[in-house]
Parts: sequence; C-alpha cells; structure tokens
Amino acid sequence: MRIIITGTGGRLGAAVARHLRDRHRVIAWDRKALDLRSPEQIADHFGGLEFDAVIHCAALTGVDYCEQHPEEAHAVNTAAPAQIARICHQRGARLIHISTDYVYDGRAPGLREESDACAPLGVYAQTKHAAELAVLATDPAFLVARASWIFGPDRAGFVDAIIQRAQKDPDCGAIADKWSTPSYSVDQAALLEALVLHPGAGGVVNLGNAGACSWMEYGQAGLDLAHAAGIPLKCRVLTPQKCADLPGFLVGRPVHTAMDTTRLASLTGRDIRPWQEALADYIGTYYGRR
Repeated sequence: MRIIITGTGGRLGAAVARHLRDRHRVIAWDRKALDLRSPEQIADHFGGLEFDAVIHCAALTGVDYCEQHPEEAHAVNTAAPAQIARICHQRGARLIHISTDYVYDGRAPGLREESDACAPLGVYAQTKHAAELAVLATDPAFLVARASWIFGPDRAGFVDAIIQRAQKDPDCGAIADKWSTPSYSVDQAALLEALVLHPGAGGVVNLGNAGACSWMEYGQAGLDLAHAAGIPLKCRVLTPQKCADLPGFLVGRPVHTAMDTTRLASLTGRDIRPWQEALADYIGTYYGRR
C-alpha cells in the first residue's frame, strides 16, 4: 500500500512512519517538507504522487500558541486538513485525520464515547473540531481518530519532563484535577495500520490506550517506573496542583476527556492494553538504554 504520512517530526507521526515503512511504500513529510500554511504547496506535493492512503498527523498543537495566532491555527488545523480531504476524495484514497480529545466538552466524569457532545474551548480545539467536520463532510468514509496525551520515544512529552525535573528538583508537582488517557505512540502506530487497512472504518474513533488518570497520576506512575528502573530521582512523590492555580494557561482545558476505546477494539480486532502497561513498556524499553 502507498501511504503518505504527515507530521513525521512529532511523536505520533514518527512512530507511524517507522512502523509502516517495512510493510508499505511510505512517503513521510515533516513540517520542513510540507508547509501546511501554503495551499499551493499542499496541492503541489500531493498532485505529483500516486498514493492509496494518507495518515494526517500534522497539526499546530500548542494550545496557547494557537490562541495567540488564530489565523495560523485555522490555516494549519482546519484549512489544510479540509484541502487534503478534498484531494483524497478526488483521488479515491483513504484518509485518517488525527484529531484531539480537546474537542469533547469534558464536563462529566467517565470515559468519553465518540458520540458524546463536543464543546471545544479556545482556538486550538475549535480549529481541530472544524477540521473533523470538514473531513467527514467531504467523505463520511474517511476516519477521524481522536488522540490524547501521547508519549513515545521520538520526542519528549509530559512524563519525560516530569522524570527530568524529578532528577534535579526535590519538589515537583502536577495537575490533579484534569483527567484523560495517556497513549503510547508505538501502540497507536500499530492500531492506525489496522485502521487504514480496514475499508469499513469511517467516522470518528477514539485512538489510545485503555483507562483514565489525572496528570498527577500519570506523572506519579512515570516516577514509580523510573525509580524501579534504577533512575536516580530527587523527587519521589508529586505534589497535587489545580488547573486554576496555574496562571500560565491562556485558555481553559476540558476537564474529563479520557476516552472509551470500545469502537477502536471492534474496528481493529485487538485488545487495547491499559495505559499503565504501555507506560511500563516505554520506560522499561527506552529508559533502560539511556
């Protein structure tokens, strides 16, 4: 299968490209190779290629950056996916568009299902939700995959930052009143391959590992695993913090966005492993090499 992958400079895109390149003919573009702010460049890049599917991982993901640069956020997060969807539809190619758990309203505790209400807060979430609507309006057979709290070996993320801080600082904290699902890029890459090969996989699907936790629980699990792996830490227990106490956020974040993976398991025919098991795999595999 000939597959184009965008956003290969990020955690997910890099993992997808690495996973697929031995099984398929892969064309991988990072942001230097494809400027999503340029409709002309998008048309030129896609127009000169033969391809069967696109996995569109690229996005402008800085929540506060998007709030300060709404026109750029709209160009990258909404207009570009809409243009790619039109190209894929015209060429008869599959499209998987990566979206975000931030589109959910996040008001009620529990796991979000794909049919739950969306009420995106701020420019980032609004532009991502607008892209979802544009992609599925172009072709209902396309797939929108909502991802959350991605960690993996290709780029440092939240849990890596917590471990690095804990190695230097005896007093570390993390937010205890926001919940979602940590998702391992290596697992997501394998699941995306199964989805792109499934001709009936269309609409919206929650893409991630199973389970839910707060940012603090996620970070604490990372510290516990790092300690068990023999990594010296000055901080062993995180201090709980509240979202409201952190003045750095320009826009609010949805509170409860942990996602139900029932449909993901059904479409892929796979058991979705818990985030704790995936995180232990990541820490054991990659931190053991450092």
